[in-house]
Amino acid sequence: MTEKDRFLRTMRYGQTDYRPLHLVGPWFDTLVRWRAEGLPDDVTDVHQYLGVTPLSVINVTGIAGLHPAFEEKVLSEDARTITSVDSYGRTVRNFKHHTSFPEWIDFPVKTGEDLRRLMDEHFDVSDFDSRFDASWEERIQKAITTDSVVLLDAGCYYWTLRSLAGVETASYLLYDAPGAVEELFERYFAVVMEGLRRVTPLVKVDVMGFGEDIAGRNGPLMSPSLFRKLILPRYKKAMDLAHECSIEFTWYDSDGDLRLLLPDYLKAGINGVVPCEVAAGMDPLALRKQFGRELRMVGGFDKRIVAKGKAAIEAEFARLKPMIDEGGFIPAIDHSVSSDISFDNYRCFVDALQRSNRI
Repeated sequence: MTEKDRFLRTMRYGQTDYRPLHLVGPWFDTLVRWRAEGLPDDVTDVHQYLGVTPLSVINVTGIAGLHPAFEEKVLSEDARTITSVDSYGRTVRNFKHHTSFPEWIDFPVKTGEDLRRLMDEHFDVSDFDSRFDASWEERIQKAITTDSVVLLDAGCYYWTLRSLAGVETASYLLYDAPGAVEELFERYFAVVMEGLRRVTPLVKVDVMGFGEDIAGRNGPLMSPSLFRKLILPRYKKAMDLAHECSIEFTWYDSDGDLRLLLPDYLKAGINGVVPCEVAAGMDPLALRKQFGRELRMVGGFDKRIVAKGKAAIEAEFARLKPMIDEGGFIPAIDHSVSSDISFDNYRCFVDALQRSNRI
């Protein structure tokens, strides 16, 4: 049985010898801590060092977002920080030796006019061919010849708007410049549909991947009514075509509390979410009880519990074990591996994950 078989059978609530391992990466600070706690300095792949192999996923999407992206450049730096322009045209300040969210200093979009100008310069959809380049062809060949789950982009609508304007300005633009926002979303939708048309004749796609980060701890970052007006119809059309192409599953990536939007997702055919951030109310057992087996989940293991040590880790896996055995769920740390997690505790987590994933 291949890892892809295990993934597909798990999502279909079928039997496997064990559930696939979805493992996320550690922060830079976490690696610094782990090296002080015994991880050899020359180790570049922690999971390989621990003797485990994460589920392999190949993204066969062309260039879906800004094209061309903004030129990345360093503006200034000191001993602690570096200020730069990133690929979205944002001016950001990052710590050099510490993991955190960037300090967002400036965004390229402040008005609807800014958004329209940016789309003309960085989101032209008159030339699809340039979005499907040599690197895309290489990924297609790798997907054909390897045992990896094949993922295709289904949309990063809110993510793109928020990345260009910031949460506050994006929220205003939804009301003040709905026409420009609609045009951005329609251009992204055109790229998604072109990807479906080009990719599906070449390789069997297993998962449609959404990358939105559309929610925070207290719920969605845009109102459900605006979401249903501006984004959901495009989700529905893309998923209708995906189902015509026999794509069964979705991977909807967002932190935060998605529960207000989950009924809409399921109606549109979106049947999987990740990372199920427990601190935001996305507990897998509660979600299964509320939404049933149609909702698949990846994640849902509270990273705060990993920091508490072996007993807490074992107790949480015991709580989740019936759902792991049932299927439709792949347990994983519900974001990334933060620096409050010791190397010994992470090893305990990986060992316990392997044992719990055996059926």
